[in-house]
Amino acid sequence: MKRLLPAISLILPFAASAQTQVTIYGVVDAFAGRTATASAPQAVNAVNSGGMITSYYGFSGTEALGGGLKAQFQIEGFFRGDTGEAGRFPGEAMFARNANVGLAGDFGLVRMGRIANPLFVAAGQINPFGPSTRLSPLINQIYTAVGGNATLGDTGWSNSIQYASNPVYDTTFVAQYSLGEQPGAHNNNWAAVAKHVGKELAVTVGAVNVRFGPGLSAAVPEQRTYLAAASYDFKAIKLFASYSDHQAKVSERDAHSVHAGFTIPTHGGAGRWMVAWSRLTEKAKVVPEFHRDTGAAGYDYNVSPRTDLYAVLMYDKISNASKGNTYVAGIRHRF
Repeated sequence: MKRLLPAISLILPFAASAQTQVTIYGVVDAFAGRTATASAPQAVNAVNSGGMITSYYGFSGTEALGGGLKAQFQIEGFFRGDTGEAGRFPGEAMFARNANVGLAGDFGLVRMGRIANPLFVAAGQINPFGPSTRLSPLINQIYTAVGGNATLGDTGWSNSIQYASNPVYDTTFVAQYSLGEQPGAHNNNWAAVAKHVGKELAVTVGAVNVRFGPGLSAAVPEQRTYLAAASYDFKAIKLFASYSDHQAKVSERDAHSVHAGFTIPTHGGAGRWMVAWSRLTEKAKVVPEFHRDTGAAGYDYNVSPRTDLYAVLMYDKISNASKGNTYVAGIRHRF
């Protein structure tokens, strides 16, 4: 809390402006159960944080500048609700989720700072389990380090400049460039994502090229990822499907994933069944080809507009190694 007070003191003066709106928000997500994955097959009984979404808190605000132009900021940090510790892991930066400022208008939004990786955001929107790094088969395989981490780099990028368009015929475009800031080295990241979100059909295509961040090394100095996904809402059932391709230099670590799933609404939309499966196939210069199958089934029920209860079973197996099963139940509260 002592670390949080200086940040709050910086934000409070904005509240004095009649033209400024400041919001404090976040999510507390906790679950209990048995967890095991193919890469960590030894089962653990635990109370943990971040089942359906990683717990976080945030501050955001806008100021009307006139002529339809607005200044805005976004400051967000992760925390572990089971222990009360800051960050997703020990030593993580205080505002690792987002810390940026920008201008918005008829042209869209331009902002700078630490900004969520747009491909990670997109991947969290095109699968039944959302952005869950623990329970979503797709996210678990391509973004969770202990799960495989087919997409290198973090879910948020520092030193970023991002442009996000306003919707045009239900279609948006996001481009992001992040500077590695190493003298004499051209090790910058870029990302581009286009999304069409209609009443029934949603389509996403995107690509990222990563040259700095977690997972990069002399053996893997650069990686490019492509993602294509679609969903269709039949009302009685919503279908999801996606394909991703991951290509790394030097190590020739190449992978691709195929993902499919569906949700079925219940109780007038208050609840939903969630089912998903993903296969990641990977090979490298010195590693034989293998594949990883991850499947999950669960139920999520909204007991109020801000609180939901969930239960999930997940199966995880690497073809040339071990397997793990996860059984958890949890609660998520938005504030």
